[in-house]
Amino acid sequence: MKRLYLILGLILVILLARLLSSNGGVGELFSLQNQLMQLEDQLAYQKRQNLELSQQVKDLQTQDSSVETLARQTLGMIAKDEVFVEVIETKPRKENSLTEEKAEASLQNDGVPTNNQTVSQ
Repeated sequence: MKRLYLILGLILVILLARLLSSNGGVGELFSLQNQLMQLEDQLAYQKRQNLELSQQVKDLQTQDSSVETLARQTLGMIAKDEVFVEVIETKPRKENSLTEEKAEASLQNDGVPTNNQTVSQ
């Protein structure tokens, strides 16, 4: 009887080792479940994006204001009686730092200013 239990125990250990370590085992099951969750998340994102795009298509087909807005934003178009004005923002200049840089540059040249440099006093 002990022999039968020993053989059954050995078979059980072999089956458990195969279940845990081989192809199609528990490790692969967890890996595939993780991959499935990632693919489901991507699918949900794609469905939301498709819904947004289909709504944009419906708006463009039915509303003239949507077409006008899209033309303004992407193509830079303006209406017939409008004037286009582009505002360019610049960073404010620091007068003190500019004169200090010029003075330092002129001192590096033995106090003799070059053609592009002036010494501020």
